Amino acid sequence: MSLLHPLPSVQTLLLIALSNALPLLGVLVAGWDIYTLLVFYWCETLLVGFWTVLTIALHEGEETWSFSGPTKNTSPTAGWGAAFITVHAGFFMAIHLFLMSVLFGGDWPGHLRSASVFIDTFVIGQGLWPMLVVVCLQRAALFWQERNEPSVMPAIAGLYLRIIVMQVVIITGAWGAMLAGSGLFGLILLVGLRTLLDVFWPRLIGYAVDNMMNRKS
Repeated sequence: MSLLHPLPSVQTLLLIALSNALPLLGVLVAGWDIYTLLVFYWCETLLVGFWTVLTIALHEGEETWSFSGPTKNTSPTAGWGAAFITVHAGFFMAIHLFLMSVLFGGDWPGHLRSASVFIDTFVIGQGLWPMLVVVCLQRAALFWQERNEPSVMPAIAGLYLRIIVMQVVIITGAWGAMLAGSGLFGLILLVGLRTLLDVFWPRLIGYAVDNMMNRKS
């Protein structure tokens, strides 16, 4: 049923297209390369992960996550769930960043030497911080809504789908950009793939949550 979730309205589609086109301004105005755009998307996912962990830890609904699947929400259970998701999702995020660096970060030697160097190089030096601030504020607003939802499972499913699917989309788009000569066409391909993901996001989330609930039953 969730796969039949209606597509966004025309107004929402326009907003999705606009928000995904904004990073192209970084390419045209600030001179970003493909790897800088990949780093932006990775940082965006990192912020989603941060707010998702807070949602799990401070969730006030009836259902949370445990190692055995969805379960009744209690303070110790929520705390352990948040800690596990932090380590588990953080591991995959670190692997994704390393692979991105190996494949596309050749022009940025030493940027993974420390967190401060990474932040200074990209978040500040490449001017990623304004858009990341917007993402953080947007996720903060969603946090107040999601922490009061009956179940925390959609938030968790959303995080892992983003980590898995987004990285596939990002790497596929980046390879296309490289094959296109790292020009504007390749970057548009990358952003276009990301836009398609946003359009079908509600269907993906609904499908994942339905599968999790069906396994529980």
